[in-house]
Amino acid sequence: MPLSRKEFSENIESFLQYRTRVGYTTYETVRSDRIDLKLFDRFMIENNIEYVSGKTVIAFQDYLANERSNSPASVNRKIFTLRAYQSFLELNEVSNANSLPFKNVLKIRVCRPLRPNFFKENEIKTLFNAINTNCVLGLRDYSIYALMYLLGMRVGEVHRLDLDDIDWEENKITITGKRNQKRRLTLNNEIKTILEKYLALRNYIYQSEEEQALFISKKGNRIAIRTIEDNFQKLARIANLDKQFHVTCHTLRHTCATMLNEKDVKILTIQNILGHSTPKTTMNYYLHATEERMRNALEKLPLMCFIDELISSGKIKLTYQNRYLKRAG
Repeated sequence: MPLSRKEFSENIESFLQYRTRVGYTTYETVRSDRIDLKLFDRFMIENNIEYVSGKTVIAFQDYLANERSNSPASVNRKIFTLRAYQSFLELNEVSNANSLPFKNVLKIRVCRPLRPNFFKENEIKTLFNAINTNCVLGLRDYSIYALMYLLGMRVGEVHRLDLDDIDWEENKITITGKRNQKRRLTLNNEIKTILEKYLALRNYIYQSEEEQALFISKKGNRIAIRTIEDNFQKLARIANLDKQFHVTCHTLRHTCATMLNEKDVKILTIQNILGHSTPKTTMNYYLHATEERMRNALEKLPLMCFIDELISSGKIKLTYQNRYLKRAG
């Protein structure tokens, strides 16, 4: 007999508590898991579905892709959450858990995006100039996004930073990444100056002396990931950046990796900065050749150089139609 929607729903909190209790995952992952499971539960409620079946999951995939416009990677991640939940229910011998179809769902093929989603140098200047640094919360946001851009930090990593994570004597910062893996990066003078300006005014924030988090909200609590993300969306609108892709905090991390690559920093070094477990992730998802670099590379091909030489010497004469004369000139 299939698992009922009620049985599916009533075990969600136990699953999340288990994930947190055994240290299997981070706060951000648990938060994401709750959103995914509640979304599936709400989908069944809104469609009057009483039991979880294969058809239900296929309909859920279709709903995510076509009604919510989720990317293939996002759909796959939500299905992975459901698979992990199924394993938990099976281990706890919940009745009918073995009938759940999540492990049989086909994975959607994810293609690498052709368009590298990073900011250009002038866009970075426009973005940071749009931040109001005449107030403590503005300095806080400036520091947050500077760490993402200059050190390639994830939004969750910035959220987890504590005051003690900065070693001012050694000019180091300790970052807690995915699966609680830690890495230490050097603070250059630019980052140190930015953080020092923020910390000089941090104590003016309500109840700041009682909070160990580096970045805190106006209410004196550790700043929420959602707040960081929402503030960045507001900033992007103020900066009026005309991009053909959806701009997020992660775009700053991607920009950091791309600019390091453009400066010919070794892949293994970029991997260590970003905190990836393998260089494959760094190469597949973060490193792109800019259009200018590709154009310069193509212009260095022997045939291109030979043709350019013939044109310059006058051995090849180019003629244009009138409508193209201005463009050619």
